[in-house]
Amino acid sequence: MDMPKEFYDMVCADIKRLDNVRNLSAGELFELHRQIDARYQACINKWCDGLWCSTNDGTHIAYGHLAQNPQKYVLSNLKMMKAKLETYKYQMNAVQLPKPEVSNSQVVNVTNSVNVNVTFEQVRKEVEEMTSLTNEQTQEVLDKISEIEEVVKSKDSKKSKWEKVKPVLTWLADKSCDVGIALLPLLFKI
Repeated sequence: MDMPKEFYDMVCADIKRLDNVRNLSAGELFELHRQIDARYQACINKWCDGLWCSTNDGTHIAYGHLAQNPQKYVLSNLKMMKAKLETYKYQMNAVQLPKPEVSNSQVVNVTNSVNVNVTFEQVRKEVEEMTSLTNEQTQEVLDKISEIEEVVKSKDSKKSKWEKVKPVLTWLADKSCDVGIALLPLLFKI
């Protein structure tokens, strides 16, 4: 699996960021930890293995526990994350996406439809319960949900609506998987 050059450059830059943590305050270390975790948790196999305060199922970091004693655990986690990124840049521990099956079937007269049965209120509640987000980040996501809702409810054409949500899609690309999974169904309402 080839990694886009821009993504590879980002990985290398993050490795350098993790090299230079000695002069960061506890708050800056904690924020760097959250950024790196959010950026790579869906890309690297067994990302949480070996990290302090990972949940029992190994799927994410329990930030509430980590925040109680950040000095002790955050530096150790950042060192482990750096090691994982150094291997990942060579794609040695990358999550492998399933390869699509090749089919020789011909399909005629296909209609694509997406049925989205999620409400804006359900997504708002889900976002408010995300422990991996700070209060400021939660409010930012809630503002984006309102922005999407306004576009969906508008009388504009589909094309115009998609033009209006392009900045939201760009913003969403820099967020964690949890935020993306929560907000994408709302975009399908367009």
